[in-house]
Amino acid sequence: MIAPASRWDERYRAQAYPAGTEPAVLLEQLLPMLPRGRALDLATGAGRNAVFLAANGYSVIGVDSSHVALERAEALARERGIPTERLSSLGRDFSPKQPGLCLLETDLEVLTLPGGQFELVVCFNYLQRSLFPAMERTLRPGGRLIYETYTLDQLAFPHGPRNPDYLLRPGELREAFPTLETLFYREFCTGKGMASLLGSKH
Repeated sequence: MIAPASRWDERYRAQAYPAGTEPAVLLEQLLPMLPRGRALDLATGAGRNAVFLAANGYSVIGVDSSHVALERAEALARERGIPTERLSSLGRDFSPKQPGLCLLETDLEVLTLPGGQFELVVCFNYLQRSLFPAMERTLRPGGRLIYETYTLDQLAFPHGPRNPDYLLRPGELREAFPTLETLFYREFCTGKGMASLLGSKH
C-alpha cells in the first residue's frame, strides 16, 4: 500500500524534507518538445514542476493526497505570481484559467482520470502501476507523457525509497505505455537509480 496522506503530511511539515522549488532537470530539458495547453501533474507534491509549467504558459492541474504538500505548492505559486485555485474533483466540464495552477487533494489510488483532456501529463518520483492505462487515455491526440521515477538500482544507494514494490524493474517503464510512441527513454545508475520516458499519443 502507498504511504497514507498523513505520513506525507508529516514529511512535508519537516523543514529538512527536500521538496525543492526548482523543476526536474528532465522537464526543463524537454520543454521545447512539449505541446502547449492543459497539463496534469500527478503526485505534484510541493508543486515545483506544476508551478514551472504554469509559469511557461500551461493551464496545470496538480494532484496530490497531502494537504501540507499542496499548501506548499500554493505558497510557491504565489511567490512566483501564478494564479491558483482549488478543485473539488477532476471532471470533463472543468475549464481552467490560462495560464495558472489548480490543485486537487485526493487519493491517487482511487482517482479517476477523464479521457482525452490533457496535452501533457507528467509524473515524477511516484510509482502507481494501476494509473498507467488511465494516463494514456487522459492524453489528447498528439499529447505527451513525461514519466521519471526510481528503479530497483536505487537499492544500491544508502538514501531514497527502499520498498521494491515502488521501484521500477529493468525495462519496465519502456513497456508500461503500449499505446504511446516512445520519443525518449533512458535508465541510469549514477548517484541514484532512475528511469525516464517521453511518450507521444498518436
